[in-house]
Amino acid sequence: MRFSSQFLDELRARLPVSEVVGRRVKLRKTGSEWKGLSPFNKEKTPSFCVNDQKMAWFDFSSGKNGNIYDFLMLTEGLSFPEAVERLASEAGMALPKVSHEDEERDKRRRTLNDVVELAAKFFETALAGRNGAKARGYLADRGLDPATQVKFRIGYSPNERFALKEYLGGEGVPVPMQIVASMLSTSNVT
Repeated sequence: MRFSSQFLDELRARLPVSEVVGRRVKLRKTGSEWKGLSPFNKEKTPSFCVNDQKMAWFDFSSGKNGNIYDFLMLTEGLSFPEAVERLASEAGMALPKVSHEDEERDKRRRTLNDVVELAAKFFETALAGRNGAKARGYLADRGLDPATQVKFRIGYSPNERFALKEYLGGEGVPVPMQIVASMLSTSNVT
């Protein structure tokens, strides 16, 4: 579900950060801010700050910071839409109606993300394969060890003109979807 920035801003304005964070972290008022112990690290001295005017929280011990949505996502493992739904319920705000066009756009976006993910896996597999040996050597010479290559999902494009097109086609991705996802240009269709 997609939420307008106007809806998200109004929801943030209705729920002070100190109220949302205060349910999980014991906060103490110090000047214009609230302070408490980090919910992310064990500590004895408070390094967690909440500022209602800035609508933000800061955890100096872990380097994490954000707004009320980020806090729920990090502390409770919620997705962004789940966090918004929970906070909207608490604030007494009705969720915006989702139009058929919005649903279709979200479905298409998810599908495009799936195509891009398939392409990334194709390139990663190509780097790990026999034909990627020279590229792996080059990366090693540049100081990129295998763990870094995996972490940043570095891949290799084989020297075969239609390799990606054939792979995606084999995974059930039609050519028009490959073009829309920018994995294939119209000049490479034939």
